[in-house]
Amino acid sequence: MKARAIATLSVLALTAAFAPLTALPASAPAMSYVLNTREYDPTSAGEYDGRLRLSVSADGIVSGSFMDTEGYISQVTGGMTGEKIWFTIGNSNRIQNHYFNGTLVDGKLLATAPGNGLHTWTLEGKPASH
Repeated sequence: MKARAIATLSVLALTAAFAPLTALPASAPAMSYVLNTREYDPTSAGEYDGRLRLSVSADGIVSGSFMDTEGYISQVTGGMTGEKIWFTIGNSNRIQNHYFNGTLVDGKLLATAPGNGLHTWTLEGKPASH
């Protein structure tokens, strides 16, 4: 009788221990974006155009790459919560490092990054047509 009670308690304990593992939700797939971008400083003439490829995981990790019109590529890393996105772009080699903060809504990006002095870089991105 005592052995049977211990066996029953053991089964209940194991069931309780593993129950949360079976109740875990399936993770959502990463969202991918390919954006044609223009980066400019409103106080200066000219702009830099390029293509930004982003992947946003279900837990908000942003990764990807940026390629300018001359073919130089830089890694992109950051995060996203809701519509708010932040990321670093640039490799301080050919593409200058910038830390952008902004929004990504319906595939459209609008972000800003501090520049030198009073300058602020604006990055606009719209879905690329394939």
